[in-house]
Amino acid sequence: MKIAAIDIGSNAVRLYISRPLHEDLPDTDFKQVEFTRLPLRLGDDVFKNKEIGKKKADLLVKAMQSFALLLEIYNVDVVRVCATSAMRDAENGENLAKEIHKITGLKIDIISGKEESRLVQVAILDSLPGKSTFLHIDVGGGSTEISLIRNRKIKQYESFNIGTVRMREGKVESAETQRMLKWLSNLDLPTDQSVKAIGTGGNIVKLHALAGTASREVMNLHHLKSTNAYIESLSHHDRVYELQLNPDRAEVINHAGNIFIQIMECCYIHEIYAPNVGLKDGIVKQLWKKRFVTKKS
Repeated sequence: MKIAAIDIGSNAVRLYISRPLHEDLPDTDFKQVEFTRLPLRLGDDVFKNKEIGKKKADLLVKAMQSFALLLEIYNVDVVRVCATSAMRDAENGENLAKEIHKITGLKIDIISGKEESRLVQVAILDSLPGKSTFLHIDVGGGSTEISLIRNRKIKQYESFNIGTVRMREGKVESAETQRMLKWLSNLDLPTDQSVKAIGTGGNIVKLHALAGTASREVMNLHHLKSTNAYIESLSHHDRVYELQLNPDRAEVINHAGNIFIQIMECCYIHEIYAPNVGLKDGIVKQLWKKRFVTKKS
């Protein structure tokens, strides 16, 4: 059986096709069959003009047509397409989704920040140790979702219009930053145990790698700050050719670092994990679990 997820983000569009390692188990790992990432950068249009322009809309249609062909070639059994901040904010997001559905047959779910965060957490919750507290920080191009997780349960959650593409374009409103800091200051953090952060999104995974920290290891805040400061000292050219970053990643990775640093400092959190999972993994895992619920009913 093959399961696919398509993630239409503010910076990139991703197709992920996988298969379960054990088809008779509801909780199993998945093997990647295909992964394609296209840096369409829809947020460039949306955060400037509040809509997706014709050029990027045409590119998105072509990308989805290509993905539809790949789904057919790989004989995928089930797929879910989710769009996040850029299409949520775009005045023409719903109409574009309907047009793509007519052309490709792929139905796009424009999901809320809360649903986006929940899907990412589907990919990480099972692996967390019990009786521990984590602050989950998911930084995207258009929004940041933050959740307080205690004993594998979500205790507090909020989404903020603060993202890497918004920051690069100077479109993060100071009132939104203050709202985030106020929300963080009111978090019910435990005083009898240390709280660690879990960072998701491609940028924190890359920051971990550039710092020489393995995905299953913890990075301390000082190391994150020094790594991000080094990246900020480099030109875009050097980020691409010396650090070997994709050009679109090179433009925003330091903004992601600054978001993580600001949140961790506000909450006095000194360590962060960066499991290499994201929205695509949560979509696949939820689709797989749904299969077993359907079987039981």
